[in-house]
Amino acid sequence: MPDYGRLTQQRLPHTQPAVDPLYPAPPWALPGARVLKLIYETDAEPLLTWLPPKLSRSSPPYAVVVVAHYHKSPIGPFSLATQGIGCRAGFFIRALSVQAITDSPVAMAALRETWGYPCKLGEVMLEQGDDGVSASIRSSDRPLASLSLQEPEPIDGESVRFDPVLNIRSVPSLDEGKAHELLHMVQIDPEITIKESVRGRGDAELLASDGKSGWNALPVRGIVSAVYALIDTELPLARFVVPY
Repeated sequence: MPDYGRLTQQRLPHTQPAVDPLYPAPPWALPGARVLKLIYETDAEPLLTWLPPKLSRSSPPYAVVVVAHYHKSPIGPFSLATQGIGCRAGFFIRALSVQAITDSPVAMAALRETWGYPCKLGEVMLEQGDDGVSASIRSSDRPLASLSLQEPEPIDGESVRFDPVLNIRSVPSLDEGKAHELLHMVQIDPEITIKESVRGRGDAELLASDGKSGWNALPVRGIVSAVYALIDTELPLARFVVPY
């Protein structure tokens, strides 16, 4: 008689390897995070190029860059920079993640596999001084973006808005002629408690990379707002999951 294995579906963990999963299952608590958020106007044509058909663009077209440092998480400290498209799902304002950089290999795996963030590995720096906040984003030793908030002024936390994030979560297929084994959109809508916040004059320089568009795929046409905050937040379970 064959001696069958005992690794049933019920015994499989949330990720591989089964004997020692790379990262813990969601949700993740992220207390004491530092976050810089810039909103800027951009061009409609490239924005529509990277926007799924189920979503519509905002008017005027705008993009969002969020640079965050999480000093405490289930996998240790890590930073994450995300470039997103301001859009609408029906009547609801959302931000679709287009590109992302993190400085932790484990965070990159978890963010891609679990929450659908389009992460690559790189360097993310976020520094606060008396005269403002600065951030830089690099990948493969090449600069991708430089951002700043100058002339900071304290503001009430209730005036700071973090829109729910939409991510495209996909698993490639190994079948010939089939691109995706899994393809859907997830909404990430974390609980956020704002402990301190400032606003100021924002500036952003987005650079091309390797002859490709890089983060300049959504060019800066004018800064709309710049805020910096100290928050308690999370990487939660998805608010909803829908087919692409």
